[in-house]
Amino acid sequence: METEQILRIEDIARVEAYTPHFSRMTDKYLCWRLEPGMKPIATLEHPLRLDGMVFVMCHHGSLRLEINFQEYHAQDNTLVVINPKMLFRIFDLDYSSIDAYVLFLSSDFLSDVNIDLNAINIRSLFQRHTPVTTLTPDETTLFTRFLELFGLIAACNADSVYSRNTARSLVSSCVYQLLEFNFSRLNRIEMQIEQPVNRRLAYVRDFMHLVHNDYMRHRDVSYYAKQLYISPKYLSMIIRDATGRSAADWINEFVVLEAKNLIKFSGKNIQQVAYALNFTNQSAFGKYFKHLTGMSPSEYQKS
Repeated sequence: METEQILRIEDIARVEAYTPHFSRMTDKYLCWRLEPGMKPIATLEHPLRLDGMVFVMCHHGSLRLEINFQEYHAQDNTLVVINPKMLFRIFDLDYSSIDAYVLFLSSDFLSDVNIDLNAINIRSLFQRHTPVTTLTPDETTLFTRFLELFGLIAACNADSVYSRNTARSLVSSCVYQLLEFNFSRLNRIEMQIEQPVNRRLAYVRDFMHLVHNDYMRHRDVSYYAKQLYISPKYLSMIIRDATGRSAADWINEFVVLEAKNLIKFSGKNIQQVAYALNFTNQSAFGKYFKHLTGMSPSEYQKS
């Protein structure tokens, strides 16, 4: 039976054969530049997951890709952010005009990066993720400088403990800068968060982490509330207040996305997918899937 393929840093490092502008810091990150006229890199036949996070800063050219089964088009001054475990596929890249910087951060490296969540506007943080964003020319220049710094750090001191710490701090800076870009667009920067909200923020953060790890085994809000030592009613309230969506909606989104991936690309039949997602039987899974997508699993498989 075919198993799901996950692209790891060793797999992605093969891009070095296609570009002279390539830097690597051991198993931490890779960065390279896509330039006009470079040798084409093979496209993906079906969506894959990344064992890490990717930034693509497109200065010029055209890039069409699919992220979590949605198609996106990156053009001049667009930033693409692909989070860990997202499904993605690049199916069209114009090598005659593309000019872009790419940064891949491994999951292990990301786990060592510290982000101060108390400095983040929680409503903005947990809005539905938009992986492709158009930036102003000044924002494009600024973010490109960040990506160039990753390359310089890796090239100068690839094995230095200080360089690794510098790179971790640079990742944090990138995240804060992206939030600043987002805040500017929303025009609602909130620099001070009252203490009661900080406690709620911790619950929301921990809930999202739990769902990410446990959605294939648990779909009940009560399970997650129990792990956080709060009531299901209170958990539902703070998740909706913070994100605009219910706790059940978040759980269902993770489950349905995984179900779509398994149905289309894992080689499993519908019954095996149902068991993989901890449904008691195929019928229960079918009702759940159709209720949320409007299609039965078999209809989706044939679509």
